[in-house]
Amino acid sequence: MEFGVVLPVSGKSVNWDTILKIAREAELIGYDSVWVYDHFISSSGSFYTLEPWTLLSALASTTSKIRLGTCVLCNQFRHPSLLGKMAATLDNISHGRLDLGIGAGWHRVEHEAFGFAWNRFEVRVQMLRETLEIVRKLWTETNVSFAGKYFTVRDANLQPKPFQKPHPPLWVGGNSKAIRHVAAELGDGWIPVLLTPQQLQDGTVHIRKLLSNFGREHVKMQIAFSGSGCTVIAKDLSKVKKLAHPLAKSMGKPIEELTCIIGTPKQCAQRIEEYQAAGAQKVVSGFIDFPSLTGMKLFAESVIPHFR
Repeated sequence: MEFGVVLPVSGKSVNWDTILKIAREAELIGYDSVWVYDHFISSSGSFYTLEPWTLLSALASTTSKIRLGTCVLCNQFRHPSLLGKMAATLDNISHGRLDLGIGAGWHRVEHEAFGFAWNRFEVRVQMLRETLEIVRKLWTETNVSFAGKYFTVRDANLQPKPFQKPHPPLWVGGNSKAIRHVAAELGDGWIPVLLTPQQLQDGTVHIRKLLSNFGREHVKMQIAFSGSGCTVIAKDLSKVKKLAHPLAKSMGKPIEELTCIIGTPKQCAQRIEEYQAAGAQKVVSGFIDFPSLTGMKLFAESVIPHFR
């Protein structure tokens, strides 16, 4: 089991110095990766968000071994050729530490506010599929041509190729059946958000069946559980409840019904065991008490060793 930290890139209490501090500490205390999400407006409605590629480029030169992931990019925001070029460049800068997560996009408000076309879900999924096909080709072939319904490239030779061979892992983000189809056809990993263990297991079984349909039985599809920024951990249960109360209120559910990693170290480990049994090889989540490092450190000290 690997563990990644979703960095807090939105909200006025967050700035570059804070993010750098969290990322460096995560690397120091044994996390495998740090991840950033991709929004112009956060899910809470904040316009104060930092752009993920710029952040990861800076982190690539200020960290040395921790992997750098996107959880996840919005496919609507970048043309596939630009995305492939940016990702290959970052993979070279970081000496092969990039995990590229990308999804179809879901936040209509930010699309309309910042001038991006908002298409039907079926269209966004098809655009995502074309992006993954183009990016894979650009990373691994020369003189690439592709004529899709939404994107076209002609005799494109992307250089330099990514540092990782054959290419950085492509994680497909989203919870729907349509997204699972795309992951099984063109992805290296599936990274849904805030699923229950049973939902994750059902999705994992579905993807593994689909792999054979696409002739990819040999692919060792990676499965991750993303807890967004919702992990709550404390040594005693009263502190856990205090920290989790605002989260439960915002989601409109009792704490016990939240699909997050919440509890004492023992309870968090037990919850992760459930996701591991459901098929997850990776847990990617931020901590509710950011920018404090308390939760992240306690998790590293008391939960991660249980799985190592």
